Amino acid sequence: MIRKIILGTAACVAITFSWSASAADTPFNCPAIAANTPDGFVSSCHNTSLTPLQSAICHYKPRVWTDNLLLLDSTVGVDYVRDLRAAGTGTPQCKALLESHKAYEKELQGCGSNGDCVLKVMRNWAGTLHRIEDRLRPPLDEAALKRFAGGMQFQDGQRTVSLLQRLEQGMDLYPLPQMALPNGNVLVWGFQPHNAQVQSLAVVDRQGAVQLLGFVDGLYLALPSGKTRWEPGKDARIALFVRDPAALSQNLSAIHAWAAADVLGFNQDCPGKDQARCQAAAKLPLPIQAYNLNCKAAKDKIIQQHCALPLPQVPDNISPGLFWQ
Repeated sequence: MIRKIILGTAACVAITFSWSASAADTPFNCPAIAANTPDGFVSSCHNTSLTPLQSAICHYKPRVWTDNLLLLDSTVGVDYVRDLRAAGTGTPQCKALLESHKAYEKELQGCGSNGDCVLKVMRNWAGTLHRIEDRLRPPLDEAALKRFAGGMQFQDGQRTVSLLQRLEQGMDLYPLPQMALPNGNVLVWGFQPHNAQVQSLAVVDRQGAVQLLGFVDGLYLALPSGKTRWEPGKDARIALFVRDPAALSQNLSAIHAWAAADVLGFNQDCPGKDQARCQAAAKLPLPIQAYNLNCKAAKDKIIQQHCALPLPQVPDNISPGLFWQ
């Protein structure tokens, strides 16, 4: 059963990060800020020059284990980075999250070395982050995917494959990575357990309405570090399915960038130290085909090659660095 889509994989974060400096360089680019956020509020409790706040986190004596400030600091950091990655670039959600975090930092710093105060402020912020996460998560569920797939099957060589079953096969992962796109939609993707070469993706709007589904094979980490050339293998493919061809032109730029990130193994710093590799990956010949699920020529709900759509020309205006997992 397809699990309910939630926010993507987590990473540690430093609460001491000043969002305003980076926001000046990349205005309201929450994924970029997440990618460049340090690991934690306290890098080491053995540091001889701890600030009062760091000292409170390191030396607070919890009454119960859930009051452990080092643990809570890490947990809050994980949630904050997850929300940053889901908030997108230039969105109202991104701006509101950054402003809320700035206010949280100010309140936290005001606690000084008072551990009880730090605990209260961190707990309140943890609750706020969970509410933000609920608002950022697209309400996509199995029923929405079933409605979009509509019982359709795909002619895959000599066999037919259920769209819903193939989608489930490549999304049997928890939690599913996702990323807000510049157009306001959200791209969600996954892998088959123990086989990252079988992937699925979906693009949904903020209300959870499915815009596009996709199957991806033979792309993940196809261009590892040190390798400069790649030609798609005979099994490599990106098969996209839409019900409205306009959804293809609206989201294809993001699919291109996601695929480039996929062949690099994701987690690329671009713009940044991996920019050259990202640019090279973005120019690779991608084996993309698109199909219209409303194809009138489809017989017995089987989508065949005559239901293929021409790929529209779209701008190369989304960086592979947007996609982290």
